[in-house]
Amino acid sequence: MAIEINLGKWSSVFAVPTSVVDEDIKLATPEQLKVLLYVLRHSNEKISERTIAAAIGVNAEDIDDYLLYWKENGVLSMNINTKISSEPVPEVSQANEPEKDTTKDFTENENEIKKSRQLSRPTKPDSIFVAQRLNNDRELADLVNEVQEVMGKPLSSGDTATLVMLHDTDGLPCDVLLMLVNYCKYIGKDNMRYIEKMAITWSDKDITTIERAEHMLEEMEASGEAWNTVARIFGISNSGSPTKAQKENAYRWVNEWGFGEDMLREAYERCVNYKGTFSLSYTNGILKSWQKNNLNSIRELNAYEEKNQVKSKPNAAPKQQASYNIDEYEDFSMFD
Repeated sequence: MAIEINLGKWSSVFAVPTSVVDEDIKLATPEQLKVLLYVLRHSNEKISERTIAAAIGVNAEDIDDYLLYWKENGVLSMNINTKISSEPVPEVSQANEPEKDTTKDFTENENEIKKSRQLSRPTKPDSIFVAQRLNNDRELADLVNEVQEVMGKPLSSGDTATLVMLHDTDGLPCDVLLMLVNYCKYIGKDNMRYIEKMAITWSDKDITTIERAEHMLEEMEASGEAWNTVARIFGISNSGSPTKAQKENAYRWVNEWGFGEDMLREAYERCVNYKGTFSLSYTNGILKSWQKNNLNSIRELNAYEEKNQVKSKPNAAPKQQASYNIDEYEDFSMFD
């Protein structure tokens, strides 16, 4: 039997390092592999995070995390041909510059203001200091070994320095850091850049004990479950990468306001019927009105609207009257 190669698609190819298949294919996440393939395919072009995100179906804010994995494993470097550029940001004149948000997180002790530390890789300790710390602190050395087991690979010197920095600079105990790493591994975001970002957030919120960490993880898991429920009911695609506003609203609707699937579906359908498309803020406005009036089921909602209809127009022909003010929520955009 003669075998011939169909050169249709083979007429245009690009190279992939053999180490990606030999070493990284079991360790890298699907998103990390997709980002790498897209960057290699467009190696002579100037592309942005948004361009990559739109092409592979992920959030643009996660692109740097995916690229960092390949940088730390020696596949990509800062002087690669591909230019990863940010989208241009319009300049704002000083006279019209909006006021900066000066809101800070407060610790529970003595109402001291705790400033959020910016992600700054140059602040990491050097390799000599890291080696000394690991030699003198058995608990910290054990943390590095346990994290390597969780990640399924040896940590780079930069990753090890990050763990030392998060422990020494951000004040996170070793057991809390290990819990965080295990959670990041569980959700498929076990690159050190993502771990660092989340660890800094925990430090800002003073998540420095096992009890507080457990409570935080329970909230995060509940938030994820709430979003999965809302995404399924609303038919939202790419539900695995929700925005911050989507997660916050879903958690509020399901866990704080206690709405079931029937009420969520009703709010969604009313939003789409009125606006012609789904609006996160408008749906939130509807549900907020129902929550304010203690309407927790379709039966209670129907009874409320029938009663309101009879009281306002007792002699008028039957007509559905909304249990929320359409005009009030038309521009309700604080959660967009």
